[in-house]
Amino acid sequence: MTALAALAVGTVAAAADGPEDKPGIVAPSKQKATKNAEPLAAHGQFFGDFVTVEPNTNRAATVTCPTGQVPTGGGGTTSAIRVFFTDSFASGRSWVVRGTNTNSVNESIRAFVVCTTP
Repeated sequence: MTALAALAVGTVAAAADGPEDKPGIVAPSKQKATKNAEPLAAHGQFFGDFVTVEPNTNRAATVTCPTGQVPTGGGGTTSAIRVFFTDSFASGRSWVVRGTNTNSVNESIRAFVVCTTP
């Protein structure tokens, strides 16, 4: 299954002029969009297969970017609120999530990855 997600980001410039300003945090009132800001290209979002997680078990789910692409982010989905993600990370061209099922019945997880051409 393939889904596309579009991300549009403009360039933001700001000035820190008070002690309440913190590095890396720009108050909305101080943000100024620059002219001719261009949106980023759409990045592909790909979902892996569902993985069954038995009660009181931790399992991994993985999904891989298409050839020639690399992950820029990712995460996971779960079938229940009693499944807790313990890990979420890139590994080569793949994204891996691990989830622990604290429910008394089987649940499922699946990984997703956002890919781009380097």
